[in-house]
Amino acid sequence: MRLSELETYDEVSQQRYDTDPAYAAEVDRLALADAVSVAIVAYRAEHDLTQTAFGRMLGVKQPQVARLERGDVLPSLETLQRLARAGVLEVRIAHEGTTIRELATA
Repeated sequence: MRLSELETYDEVSQQRYDTDPAYAAEVDRLALADAVSVAIVAYRAEHDLTQTAFGRMLGVKQPQVARLERGDVLPSLETLQRLARAGVLEVRIAHEGTTIRELATA
């Protein structure tokens, strides 16, 4: 089998999402954490910041930054507010759902 014939991660993940309700529920539950993770990583890369320097900027310690970047724990409202005030992301919570907009490259 050639590498080009293999399914991508996105294809495998979508198939599992469509066929495994428990997997789909967990993906949905962590969607906000995943979006925050992506925004933090993008911001740190854009601004050439270490986790420690980024944590200082937010007023948190490096291990909290690492946890947020893992994307497997939902961030608290306080953390979302810190990130928004720092210009990392914009959070919109509405009846239709919650959206995150990265500001690193905005």
